[in-house]
Amino acid sequence: MKKPVKIILIGIAVIVCLGIITAIVFYINFRQAIKSMTPAETGSINDSVWCIKDRFVNAYIFKAGQNYLMVDAGIGEKDFKKEMEKTGIVPDQITTLLLTHTDGDHIGATGLFKNAVIYMHRDEKQMIDGTTSKPNTPKEIWKFGPYKLLDDNDSLLIGGLKIKILHTPGHTTGSSCYIIGNDYLVTGDNLVLTEGKYEHFIEKFNMNTPQQVESIKSLPDPASFKYILTAHNGINKIK
Repeated sequence: MKKPVKIILIGIAVIVCLGIITAIVFYINFRQAIKSMTPAETGSINDSVWCIKDRFVNAYIFKAGQNYLMVDAGIGEKDFKKEMEKTGIVPDQITTLLLTHTDGDHIGATGLFKNAVIYMHRDEKQMIDGTTSKPNTPKEIWKFGPYKLLDDNDSLLIGGLKIKILHTPGHTTGSSCYIIGNDYLVTGDNLVLTEGKYEHFIEKFNMNTPQQVESIKSLPDPASFKYILTAHNGINKIK
């Protein structure tokens, strides 16, 4: 074997080995992080809000007039649909889907919601169009059809229910929280609530934790809501 060819093959082998090692490390960290997550079980929060548990993540459904809106869409269609059946709500009744961000565990069942208009923050577009991705994480390429982009503090009125998006970058570039009505803050992976105070999400999953720390400082006081609804730490009812 000629020396240049041998060098090239060695280089390829090194790259492959590094890729395998990176994947193993990510998987180990991922499994450890999942063990610390405490999503709520599927069920009603009250007569107009429901929680859906898809393995280690929560999504939330809100009654909006004659239809429903949902925040985030879980990991996969099969399990998500099965969990939805427990609420008596079917995918065709979801007419609005608000995404806090586009990680795979938040968009996996999006294909179920054929009647939904999908919204996300404008800066999240780069996470799904091949422009950027988290380090050591495969790029999320969007496959679910049209979507609409929002800017920070934009408001929507859906079925008489007012929604406001709050851009809170750090987990991803376009990560956002949603204020729904006056009583609910839906946070995605933007924070956890500890002893009544906002804290940043698991650092190893964030693109930029210092940025996330600064982002959540701009959020309204937790005490101004009745519920803080997180993606991986369940439902926090504020006294």
